[in-house]
Amino acid sequence: MQLQLIARITDPELLSKSIHEHGTLFYQQDAKGNITRIVYFSSSRVIEYNGKVDENLATRVRAEGHQADTVEVDEFQSSVRIIQKSSQD
Repeated sequence: MQLQLIARITDPELLSKSIHEHGTLFYQQDAKGNITRIVYFSSSRVIEYNGKVDENLATRVRAEGHQADTVEVDEFQSSVRIIQKSSQD
């Protein structure tokens, strides 16, 4: 039997302790550049964070994560869907 952690949390300390180098961190931000949602995905866990994002957490997420326009977590299909719009500079 393989278990997978699926968590929806608001505790930034729990998020920080749950992130490791074997997974991928995604985030969404609003028009002002504020991070509004963080999703961490690995083979053993999906963590959705919808709590307060202070300056330290924002710095870590921007350094280690990938910005996405859409992040959808579907527990029933066991999938995480990420959409990034390509920017043409």
